[in-house]
Amino acid sequence: MTQETLSVTQAYTGKTLAELPMHNSTDVDAMLSTAKNLHHQGCLPIYERISVLQKLAELVNNEHEAFSKLIANEGGKPIRDARVEVTRAVGGIHIAIREMQHIKGEEIPMDLSVAGAGRKAFTVMEPIGVVVAVSAFNHPLNLAIHQIIPAIATGCPVIIKPASVTPLCCLRLAELIIEAGLPEGWVQVAITNRENSEKLVTIHVWHFLVLLALLKWAGILNQSLHLVRDVHLNMVVLHRLFLIPVKMKVALFLVW
Repeated sequence: MTQETLSVTQAYTGKTLAELPMHNSTDVDAMLSTAKNLHHQGCLPIYERISVLQKLAELVNNEHEAFSKLIANEGGKPIRDARVEVTRAVGGIHIAIREMQHIKGEEIPMDLSVAGAGRKAFTVMEPIGVVVAVSAFNHPLNLAIHQIIPAIATGCPVIIKPASVTPLCCLRLAELIIEAGLPEGWVQVAITNRENSEKLVTIHVWHFLVLLALLKWAGILNQSLHLVRDVHLNMVVLHRLFLIPVKMKVALFLVW
């Protein structure tokens, strides 16, 4: 069976920038299985995740102009605006690093009633599980940052499906994440057709789904909702151009 390929072209000239092999149904199953297994094995400790993100911010900044040109080429954005996007992307990584210091549980006062007197309760924040992210074309780097980086920060394996017209920034970002020290499999990029994209977001393996939906673009929103209409949702977020902290499970422990 011939493997499908995706042709990525320059936004204005139509010149081919890359020919990418596309992932089939078996590949999607393997990605989801990998992510699920990694979640069950447990995430890296926070200090290691901070180290990865610090290194990643440095690597992305080192390729500032290269990313700017890539954004302009595959997405058609003016180079001035593309440079602003890369600067915002680096800033987004630093925001996640700062926020990681505030991921913590809390003690719950039990002696507010007689029944709870002498007892203690506290919460522990845990990674919620597999994250599937569906991105869009208009900010090919910054949207990937908004969706991937919170997952790394909170210890969740993530699979991201970039827009078919602008996948190159996302692929390069994933390469730099590995170079920064995150083990293989924690960030996977899915290059899929519509059928396998639907499979990716409707199979009951993931725990957190991030869709990009600008409400003024009704077509994108309707298509996004169509993809998940039959899912028994754990959590779905319509991403609207701001950094989404990946929510985490709260475990309650009682000390009697």
